[in-house]
Amino acid sequence: MQLWEGQHVVDCEGEKIGRLEDIYFEMGVPEPAFACVQAGMLGRRHVLVPLAGASLSRDEVRVAYRHDQVKDAPQVEPGAALEPGIEQELARHYEIELTAAPAGSDRRYESARARGRRETRAREMTERADELTMLGAAMQLAREGQPQADDAGPGAPRAQDEPDPTEPGAGEGRPETRGKPPPSP
Repeated sequence: MQLWEGQHVVDCEGEKIGRLEDIYFEMGVPEPAFACVQAGMLGRRHVLVPLAGASLSRDEVRVAYRHDQVKDAPQVEPGAALEPGIEQELARHYEIELTAAPAGSDRRYESARARGRRETRAREMTERADELTMLGAAMQLAREGQPQADDAGPGAPRAQDEPDPTEPGAGEGRPETRGKPPPSP
């Protein structure tokens, strides 16, 4: 998409049509289906052009349709979802044959920008789910590695068995406290 975005779009005879604003993909299909082209005298119209038979050069995208046919194509909002049935309208306008949609489904198209946002969200959600899974596993390991009060064997130190460092005589006999006066109350 980044290679195509902003390129000049020319018709089959090299006549300038406009500037490429976006690409539309059929859901689940990696090849682009339509180009959204900013056309018209002031660039206020955005039309769809089939990309079947289009070629990309260093300076332009050449579509397989004539300028006069493209300028009268159905208008769209760049980046917006395509209305149901637009495919048939485009097929009639460009006189192209469509392959049948899968049984029980309408074709759905998304712009390259929308696809990029959707794929980024999906990737972020997957990464977050992976992080949560790893965190859960780490927490489980930590729980399994800590002895519980019932699991501690005889003579194992327990928190309640630890001497209170503020009590007189606490810590006597421990090397780090020998010879030091007891803490003052």
